[in-house]
Amino acid sequence: MKSFKENTESIGKIFGKEDAVKDALAKIDAQVEKTNKLAKEKGGKGLVVLTNDKHISAYGKGSRFGLVHDVLGVAPADQNIKASLHGQSVSSEYISEKNPDYLFVIDRSAAIGEKGSAKEVIENEIVKSTNAYKKGHIIYLDPGYWYLSGGGLESVSEMVKEIENGLK
Repeated sequence: MKSFKENTESIGKIFGKEDAVKDALAKIDAQVEKTNKLAKEKGGKGLVVLTNDKHISAYGKGSRFGLVHDVLGVAPADQNIKASLHGQSVSSEYISEKNPDYLFVIDRSAAIGEKGSAKEVIENEIVKSTNAYKKGHIIYLDPGYWYLSGGGLESVSEMVKEIENGLK
């Protein structure tokens, strides 16, 4: 969030739109605060995964998709995921073992114009044993925002909305 805000403020300054940027960032800050509050109220733990064809990678705090945990306050289902750009290769068994209450899924294949298969990869008999599946809390995030364009005023706002809506 720090670099996002700094970059946005720099662009606003270049184009003489400092006030518009200030207002937009204030709205995002309010969204973040609301989502944090909701995450605390709902409780439960979340896991962020990216599917790529038939492969699954998990992301935790400090990672590429750490926004979910670091900024929006969703407790991680696994504290031991190493922060990285490419995530930690995992399996359906891993997801079942961690048993997240919320499973946030990003479909890389769909993001790059290939046939998306995230639902096919994720919703198997093993993952169906998780709290996330049983409670209807498998949230397929917009790969355009999460994989391709995260970091803009519109995309960050939409990303926060997706997590908020997924927690409801």
